[in-house]
Amino acid sequence: MANPVCRLQPYRNRHGGSGVRAWAITGDTLSVEFVDGAVYDYRRQDIGPRLFTAACAAARAGRGLSSCISRHLRQRYATCHADRTAWVTSRCHAPASTTRRR
Repeated sequence: MANPVCRLQPYRNRHGGSGVRAWAITGDTLSVEFVDGAVYDYRRQDIGPRLFTAACAAARAGRGLSSCISRHLRQRYATCHADRTAWVTSRCHAPASTTRRR
């Protein structure tokens, strides 16, 4: 089974026409995949707790996330990944453990 930390949820896009395709919340990071394929990570420490909470609520509700990002977050992302594959690679492929099982 895939690691849930490495999975983006489809964005409901309740009003249509959103630039957001998918999202994931992992701890203090909101990851957003846009329709162009790029995935941006927004961290609570970079955008502040109020905006982070609002953006996460919009993601869960399936409406208002694109507007929240374009109005308030803009260039305040922590990381930009070219596509979902790059995001998964950076998030989910930790170095293999060197601990042996007995």
